Amino acid sequence: MNNKNILTIALISIAILLAISGIFYYSFGTPKVDEVTKQQAEADSLRNVLRETQQKLNEEQKLHQKSNLTPPLTLEQQQSKLEKELLMKERSKPLDHLSLSYDHTYRWFAGKEEYSGHIFNKAKYATFMNFDIRVTFLSKTKTSLGSKVFTVYEYCYPNDEVSFKIQTTAPSGYQYHEVEIIRAVPHQPELSDEYEPNEQ
Repeated sequence: MNNKNILTIALISIAILLAISGIFYYSFGTPKVDEVTKQQAEADSLRNVLRETQQKLNEEQKLHQKSNLTPPLTLEQQQSKLEKELLMKERSKPLDHLSLSYDHTYRWFAGKEEYSGHIFNKAKYATFMNFDIRVTFLSKTKTSLGSKVFTVYEYCYPNDEVSFKIQTTAPSGYQYHEVEIIRAVPHQPELSDEYEPNEQ
């Protein structure tokens, strides 16, 4: 066998070895591509959403902690705040907490009708003063013949009462009367008392 044949056989052998090596490398040596299923993709997306949501919640919590630097109220402070709110509510509607009872007498020597009784304050915190009491005179058919307003200049403290007495002349022909509180002023020590009395 001459040198030419040997060289040809060697080249063929090398080519066969290279081909076999290439097939082996392609089959076993190349990196595998991971296939991502639909379920894995959804799970990854959900994890990302949860991670972003948690980050936002953490950021909001930090901001809230920074902005809410006021210490919580003690029980005494909460009670004081509640009492102040109730006081303001009672002051805003005096007539919801006031009532009266009275007796009627005709004073012959003076020729006047007399109404005497008590004003009751059922408010728990508010004090009222300067009570306007209206006396309305009615005919036999319960038609109004006129009315007069009188101011009682007294303080009435919470859950307390104050007495009053009114004397007035009545129009002729009157048979009935109505006596009622139509106005009262909330007593506010922190403010100056400003009040325009009614003329008797």
